[in-house]
Amino acid sequence: MSTINASTGYTPFHLHIGRTPRLLPPLVPDEINELRNDFPNDIANAVEAIVALKTDVADAHDALLATRVAQASAANVHRSTEPSFAVGDLVYLSTANRRREYLNGDNKRVAK
Repeated sequence: MSTINASTGYTPFHLHIGRTPRLLPPLVPDEINELRNDFPNDIANAVEAIVALKTDVADAHDALLATRVAQASAANVHRSTEPSFAVGDLVYLSTANRRREYLNGDNKRVAK
């Protein structure tokens, strides 16, 4: 719950609620009053909290996209080049799963 995701840089709780949870509840009444003061009391503070939450979610989304691009480029380093085919080239066609694909079509066909 409080583990920071390596891709986003945020905890899931922070992205959902907008703040990091406390591990232990406050035991002293003064800390309870400070905790109550942390929550938005008026509309301006509420709007500010919503904007901050939306900004955090947008940052996490951008971080996920950047991570996806980095992972794709790292995976593509080990890929071989695609073969190029020209008209008239002879190629091998595997028909191992062709019967199943043929049977999953419409009912007008019969497998032999």
